[in-house]
Amino acid sequence: MPVVSYCSYRSQDLSSAYAFIDRWLGHAKASHQPQLVSLSFDIAPVDPLAVLARLADRRDRHLYMENSRAGESVVGFGTTLFYQTDGARRFAHVRRFIDQWRSKTRRYSEAGGTAALGGADWARFFCAFTFFPEGAGGDGAFRAATVILPQWQLVQYDTRGVLTLNHLVTATTNVGALVDSLAEQLQAVERLGQQPWGEPLGRLAPPAQPAPEAGQRFKAAVSRALGHMTRHSVQKIVLAHALDWVSTEPFQPLASLGRLRQRYPDCHVFSLSHGDNKTFMGASPERLLRLAQGRLVTDALAGSAPRGATPQEDDRLTQGLLHNPKERGEHCLVVEFLARQLQEVGLRPQYQQPPGILRLSNIQHLHTPMWATVPRQIHPLHIVEALHPTPAVAGVPTREACDQILRFEDFDRGLYAAPLGWVGANGDSEFIVGIRSALIADTRARLYAGAGIVAGSDPDREWAEIKLKFRALGESLV
Repeated sequence: MPVVSYCSYRSQDLSSAYAFIDRWLGHAKASHQPQLVSLSFDIAPVDPLAVLARLADRRDRHLYMENSRAGESVVGFGTTLFYQTDGARRFAHVRRFIDQWRSKTRRYSEAGGTAALGGADWARFFCAFTFFPEGAGGDGAFRAATVILPQWQLVQYDTRGVLTLNHLVTATTNVGALVDSLAEQLQAVERLGQQPWGEPLGRLAPPAQPAPEAGQRFKAAVSRALGHMTRHSVQKIVLAHALDWVSTEPFQPLASLGRLRQRYPDCHVFSLSHGDNKTFMGASPERLLRLAQGRLVTDALAGSAPRGATPQEDDRLTQGLLHNPKERGEHCLVVEFLARQLQEVGLRPQYQQPPGILRLSNIQHLHTPMWATVPRQIHPLHIVEALHPTPAVAGVPTREACDQILRFEDFDRGLYAAPLGWVGANGDSEFIVGIRSALIADTRARLYAGAGIVAGSDPDREWAEIKLKFRALGESLV
């Protein structure tokens, strides 16, 4: 075996990796087809934001998701495979693309106990879908469906981590050079150590405030939606508003992400970039689904109230939320929708009633977790397609509500309120809903927030909810 030019305590492991890659190089030459090799290694825990800040090029595509309270994070950057598509069959096209490469993935794993937790040592295909299937609209930032298999993938659970490096091996691949590159990538991550991301968070900019005329336009749209619901069989329409904010200084997405995870440890803090100076980011309280070893968990999250300034006020607001007929009715629509859609793809969902409460730092929601066993023949994206959009972000009935969203909203939703996540080569998957979010580009930011409109909704109260959600995100932007 040729001698590779690295020297570390991993030298024997990388010698094994050399043999593994060399074997698949032979297959690539014989078949005249590229081979996807995915190599995973146990690593000490590192801050995922430090990984993005110090190892990822700003021109790299990336996806980052972290729930700091749960001690879980995943970050991927660089591009080994990339695919985009548009149209009504976008989920089917993405499934086909992922399955095509999943069957060609050649897996090497040094990882031990860590890997068994959450399939951390399997390649993950990062996916993003826009709210509507037509894709790029007013902001033109993202196509209707995007898949990225990153070159670097770092998954962490509590104090354990796995680094997965994905590469295409072709007939002309230099195995020695590739293994040298692997060694350099491993050492780069190890050099980060266990120090938290040390870049200063920067000075807080005053959060943008919606103009009075914006509130009038939104409340007028709510009134029109309420009028429409009295004449048609639409039970709920979720109306959103986009707040455009121009700063005198460029926004700093990484600093904003650091602040978001500090303020909202129970949320899924996320960031997606195509390396084009546009970053979609936020702190979503809503997980669309999690699928691990055949067990699915999803969340019904609808109906909200502010947090109180004192424990007594907080309890009073919680009880008011739990017994508010309008909020309970809105929540029930989401629960019934999720159960029905899961049944239609062949699952048997289970959940408990009445709903509980999910408390975040500035808002609280009615919350009903739901779970089911998923047979291997059901693809995770079948479930994502069945669940998107939920009544929590669209309305009931879904198609009619979406028609009214296009009628009453004056902006393109893009990735707002749409599925964002990953599909693992082993079939595991996790997707969140891109709410409490913003699209950042240099000195410009577009913040998104929505409210569910049902019979009995008050335009002034719905606008107050929108402003509350804007403030939570705006205060975290630098």
